[in-house]
Amino acid sequence: MEVQVPLRLKEKELKASCLLMQMLNVALAGPTLFGQVIKTAAEIAGQSISYNRKKYFVLLIITDGVLTDLQETKDALVRASDLPLSILIVGVGGADFSQMEVLDADNGRRLESSIGRVAIRDIVQFVPMREVHSGQISVVQALLEELPGQFLTYMRSRDIKPHPLHVAPTQACLSEDISPRLV
Repeated sequence: MEVQVPLRLKEKELKASCLLMQMLNVALAGPTLFGQVIKTAAEIAGQSISYNRKKYFVLLIITDGVLTDLQETKDALVRASDLPLSILIVGVGGADFSQMEVLDADNGRRLESSIGRVAIRDIVQFVPMREVHSGQISVVQALLEELPGQFLTYMRSRDIKPHPLHVAPTQACLSEDISPRLV
């Protein structure tokens, strides 16, 4: 496949184009291990809390296979369920993704770790690409469907409220008399 890159690209556009070209040449292979990746994302999210940074993290995983470390993944997800983290998983190919559906916990049952600890909240959204290709749903819509709820659930659990919006007055507003008038 030949990809032509326009000559007048800005640096960010060039980097994005290079990344896209690299992604076209990716071959996915097993084993499929999520546990360590989720632990690392959880460490980053946890460090953000320790430094009192009000950030929320989203991990995107693209997979083509059946999980090899299902219990380690469940344990990592349960531990990460009280952190500012959501995990979006896209399943590509024809593999049996029933394990991913369990991780997603859309059935109302929260994940349970190997020691019996239950997840505080659902932080996973799984979307099989075959459903997207069949026209049933948009991949972006499906991936982002639960993200606002996950974000708000986390923020409310920590009683984190948005900062008030401070709008600087524009020059036009300063030059006009906009005081309220009785009619």
